[in-house]
Amino acid sequence: MIGLSMPRAYSMQRRAGQVAQTRERIVDAAVELFAQRGARGTTMTEVARVADVSPATVTNHFATPDLLLEAVVARLMADIQAPDAGIFAGTKSLAARIRALTASMFAFYERTSRWFDLLGAELTEIPVLARAEADFRRSMQRLYAEALAGTDDTVLAKTTTGLVHPATFGALRAVGLSLDEATAAVTDSLTHLARKTPR
Repeated sequence: MIGLSMPRAYSMQRRAGQVAQTRERIVDAAVELFAQRGARGTTMTEVARVADVSPATVTNHFATPDLLLEAVVARLMADIQAPDAGIFAGTKSLAARIRALTASMFAFYERTSRWFDLLGAELTEIPVLARAEADFRRSMQRLYAEALAGTDDTVLAKTTTGLVHPATFGALRAVGLSLDEATAAVTDSLTHLARKTPR
């Protein structure tokens, strides 16, 4: 009996591996097209062509375009490495947390700006992307709150939110500041303001 079940188990395991590889190829193709065309310009038929599978294979793995888009979003979120509370490890002061927040967020904006430029209005108009964007915003709000823990200075909080922002980062880069220079300029401004904050 054992001799009969081992080949079958191996066959099932091999089949599961092939299914997982096909799914990964489909998601890879979707991410590639998404990066070139955005969500609206990415069709299931084109994904099938780029993944070198039939359209039916794509729909076997992802019954709807929204399910495929959810897989793309999950992959992108893993790839872009959004900052999390780990950025504050070892920080012992408000100024240190502000420095960590600014450096991490500006580095994040630098590596993801093409995605935000590409997606534009799609982030609010396509439900799957709007949900991902809302989840991302909530996680960033928690991160900013953690950076400012221990102070109730609303001016510092609002200034941090305004300065550690993609638009501010983009403006500083547009006038010729490097990533490091932009980070230092904003960090210096915020830590100066933080020193005036009563604790």
